Amino acid sequence: MAFYLITGASGRLGRCVLPKLVRKGRVRAVLRPESSFKLPARVERFSWDMSTPLPRSAFENITHVVHLAGLVGDHPYEELLLNNGTAVRNLLANCPSSVKRIVLASSISIYGDYAGKTVDESFVPKGESPYGKSKLMGEMAASEYCGALPIVFLRFGMIYGPGFEEGYFDVLRRIESGKAAIIGNGRNRIPLLHSDDATAAILLSLEKKIQNCRAYNVVGSESPTQEGLVSLAASELGAPKQKGRVSLALATALASLKQFLFQAGLSKKPSFTPENIRQLTLDRTYSAALAKAELGFVAKVKLRQGLKQVVREYLAKGRKR
Repeated sequence: MAFYLITGASGRLGRCVLPKLVRKGRVRAVLRPESSFKLPARVERFSWDMSTPLPRSAFENITHVVHLAGLVGDHPYEELLLNNGTAVRNLLANCPSSVKRIVLASSISIYGDYAGKTVDESFVPKGESPYGKSKLMGEMAASEYCGALPIVFLRFGMIYGPGFEEGYFDVLRRIESGKAAIIGNGRNRIPLLHSDDATAAILLSLEKKIQNCRAYNVVGSESPTQEGLVSLAASELGAPKQKGRVSLALATALASLKQFLFQAGLSKKPSFTPENIRQLTLDRTYSAALAKAELGFVAKVKLRQGLKQVVREYLAKGRKR
């Protein structure tokens, strides 16, 4: 019987994956000592701070490991590196070779900007953003164990879906109010991935017999543009078509000013940072052909279907904030 160790079970993706693992076997979840997250009755709790190496006892009888813990968003680089880089090393430091598979959640952000080229796993990661650099450091740390441990890297696109409120609700509020503006020409492609498809890729990578230390791009089957996404969201919200446009330079300058005022204690936390603007306007598209060929992964959730779910959740509770 499979016995799974999962980190990040209380996170947005972890909450999607955890019930699936419970149906497949025994589960032990690593949570921070201060976490009040309520685990399902059959899941073992292992309290640990991943800023230090996970002890050997955490892996007792474990057959598979799923590492989803990490930090996303606008944070100081030192915090990102600790949570996305150092934590990976601390996960693997005492992991026994008897474990059959270790799935590590990585990100397409490790690649950096390839100016609209369709990026596959042969492209050299550049990790240009603080987040991208920290996730790349996590992969590099894990690569040191490739000779001894059966590791798989899943480089996820921008995950959305029920429960993924941060960032997305802010955009929907602006669209609903008619204040959203297309930044730049709006034709840049945004690599979205529904949480159901991300979960499916994790389950497949636990089951398939694949080459050790393989990395896979995991993205949705559609490549929506910024303008197309805003138009689709407006339609789902019953909001008027967004007509405003702003240059990338101006949007970045305004975001930088708002961030400066916030850091100086002169204003509330801004909805968009310069990094948010960068992520929203990069033209990025990725190939998931390798994941299809070797994992059998095919993204099944269509964009309109997934966006409907997010809009429904926003209308139910997002307006209250």
